[in-house]
Amino acid sequence: MVVSRIVAWLAQRSIPPFAWVTAAAGAVIAASGLLDAVTSTGDPLGSGWTWFWVAVTVVLAGTPIALGIRFVHWVGLVGVSVFFVVTSLQIAISTAPIASVNNFLLYPMLSCYLGWFYPRLIARLVTGCGFALSGIALAVNPLDDLLLAWINIALVSAFCLEAAGYLRSRLDREITTDPLTGLLNRSGLDERIDTELARGLRTGQLPAVVIIDLDDFKRTNDERGHAAGDQLLVSYAAALKALTRPYDAVVRIGGDEFLLILPATTEAETRALLERLRLSTPQHWSFGLAVGRPDDTAHSIRERADKRLYSHKAARKRGASGA
Repeated sequence: MVVSRIVAWLAQRSIPPFAWVTAAAGAVIAASGLLDAVTSTGDPLGSGWTWFWVAVTVVLAGTPIALGIRFVHWVGLVGVSVFFVVTSLQIAISTAPIASVNNFLLYPMLSCYLGWFYPRLIARLVTGCGFALSGIALAVNPLDDLLLAWINIALVSAFCLEAAGYLRSRLDREITTDPLTGLLNRSGLDERIDTELARGLRTGQLPAVVIIDLDDFKRTNDERGHAAGDQLLVSYAAALKALTRPYDAVVRIGGDEFLLILPATTEAETRALLERLRLSTPQHWSFGLAVGRPDDTAHSIRERADKRLYSHKAARKRGASGA
């Protein structure tokens, strides 16, 4: 009955993967500490110290689940750092090599955790500091045959850290990058626009958003084949990247639709950019331009640009039919 209620409570909560993994890591550390506590090692710190840290880690393991989406990343970083400090202190005064090895065995797990959930620089810095502290502890208290184990575990931890970081960065690229053109895709688009709108409010220079649609793209696919259509998209994407600034965002939002986020850019500056784009690309295209307003959201500015795009396309069709 109690278990079913706990399961139902967890099912109703919105708990992100970061919280689950942090809780699992805390549970593993608690279980390892419990194992040390029930098997007497004779350390000068005594079993009371070990039981204290078991209790602390049990509480910390439950905290991410209790907080759910409110659990912030820096708490996990502090927890890992405290673990490195405490285990280094234990190593520095331990008389039992096996207890120190047990602590070391958890370092690859934490290195993997850091590599996946934190920026590469921060993950490397915290892991490096952890091994520096434990290395100093070993220099202070050179336990028999422990140096070789420390070196091996350091190598394994470095591998776990870099592998997790590489996989995470590759996953992020695949999630946010269009595989054909190499441009950004729709993932995180509204968040990026909202960020630029907020920055524009602070600086007094609001961004511009442009939606571009290639004219008669379907005809290219039908008459020349999809390979030709793909090549057209790739060349047009390259032209967009060449003409925009490094801090502008160029996004492929659909088959033949692109979106530009241009921070701190006026309507005149945006139209000048579009004119340069028109002169450098042979294909015809239509656009919708919206400059940020103080009350804008990502949805409102995109909607305004989208409406102007269709107005522009309709005007071009009327002009073509009139001709």
